[in-house]
Amino acid sequence: MFANRTIISLFILCWMAVVVPVFAAGTLSPYSRYGYGEWCSAAFSASKSMGGLGYGLRNNTSINMLNPASYTAVDSLTFMLDLGVSGKIDGFKTKSDNSTLFNGNVDYVAIQLPLAKFAAISFGVSPLTTVGYNYSFTDVKNPYTDKDTLTVKQSFNGNGGMTQVYLGLSFDILDRVAVGVNGHYVFGNISHFRQVSFPYESSMYKSTTQTENLYVSAWLCDVGVQYHQPIGNSELVVGAAYSLQLPMHNRTVTTTQTTLIEEVVDTESAFDYPQIIGAGVSYKWENRLLVGVDVAWQNFAAANYYGKTQQLNDRFVYAIGAQYVHKPGSKSYVENMEFRIGANYANSYIDIDNKGFDKWAITWGIGFPLPNTMTKLNLHMEYGQQGSIQTNGLLERYYEIGIGVSLNERWFVKRKLK
Repeated sequence: MFANRTIISLFILCWMAVVVPVFAAGTLSPYSRYGYGEWCSAAFSASKSMGGLGYGLRNNTSINMLNPASYTAVDSLTFMLDLGVSGKIDGFKTKSDNSTLFNGNVDYVAIQLPLAKFAAISFGVSPLTTVGYNYSFTDVKNPYTDKDTLTVKQSFNGNGGMTQVYLGLSFDILDRVAVGVNGHYVFGNISHFRQVSFPYESSMYKSTTQTENLYVSAWLCDVGVQYHQPIGNSELVVGAAYSLQLPMHNRTVTTTQTTLIEEVVDTESAFDYPQIIGAGVSYKWENRLLVGVDVAWQNFAAANYYGKTQQLNDRFVYAIGAQYVHKPGSKSYVENMEFRIGANYANSYIDIDNKGFDKWAITWGIGFPLPNTMTKLNLHMEYGQQGSIQTNGLLERYYEIGIGVSLNERWFVKRKLK
């Protein structure tokens, strides 16, 4: 029975390793045109609705990829599977125009199994970065000596991103200390398309198109540690995680095309995944109230980007969140529901015309327990914005709603026959 369930789990993971990169176009933002695109949160649905907490969380009902030391929080008899999907409404506003777009995504799938009473393993797939934009604008220029003008249209679109497949191990090395390590294989393709055309002077001026395809692959590693201390019927957890700065193999193919000429340039440049240091603390009061805070530093400035450092900005991410259960174990369904709220803030790791931008969000959600099981259906919602019209020329506001399933089953119970 265990072998059959393991085969099913591996089949689900392999299938999702194909599905997630195809359907995880998680953004429609013009801001994703720059750098590696929009950096995705590694938080799953339950922690996403608490602002994206993770470094200091130990949860025996959902998987926490942010800190691999958390895997040993799972019961030694329990199999866990987390799956998340979401939809997003993006609103964009400039000084002269506004638009609204919608997209849906498969966010992640992950599996967690106990290896022993003191050890656990987890593996899964989720997006690391995402790119998705399509916009154009028209300028009127005066290149002539007389008063005639020239209309120039510039069009931009891009898609793709990087996906990560991870395998993590966690061990309890002391009574109150857990350590863990995640190994990641990252792969992806980021495409950018740009066209300059002349709508009313096509006979005199020829349009030019440029397509850039960036192919990326890398092996990455992060380690984590958590200290968890019971205080009466409550628990304090302090955690930290470190991601190593490691090189990413890449290949960039740039194709420039005019009416008569096509030029293809195939190059390789040095790219690095940045080192990341994150820390967090959480406090759980009698399994009813959970509060936590996280902070992370992503050292993009020291990482190579097209063979140079100091091309990107260090990024700081802050998160705060809470969860409340009125009466755990009650016969009342409502009293067992989990109510969550949180917020997060991050600065951009890229500059646009030497100006950065900030991103912030408010999150909330509900965990619905399924009767007679440990499985939960997690609803999360998020409202956020990034950029501004005054500084960057574009204000983005978005609403996101997602559903995550945290499947918990006891697979490893030895049945006794009388």
